[in-house]
Amino acid sequence: MSSSMSERFHVVPLEDWVAHEERQDDCVCGPHVEFFPRGTVVVHHALDGRHADDPDWARRRAEEVAAVESLLSFDDLPG
Repeated sequence: MSSSMSERFHVVPLEDWVAHEERQDDCVCGPHVEFFPRGTVVVHHALDGRHADDPDWARRRAEEVAAVESLLSFDDLPG
C-alpha cells in the first residue's frame, strides 16, 4: 500500500439500538475518530451502553484495527 493512500475503517456495534452512519463521521453515537499515519479508524459507540464501564475501549479498539490493517508506521510498531 502506498504511503499516500489513506484508508478509513468503521467499527460498528452489532445489534445496537440504532443504525450507525458508516459513510461519514457524524453518526448519532458521536464516534471516536483515531488518525494513524496510513489511515483513520472510526469506532462507533453502542447506544445500549455495553462499553459504558470501559472508557478506553474505543481507543484500544481503534489501535487494534490499525495494527491489523497496517495503518501504523514502522516507528509505531511495538518491539
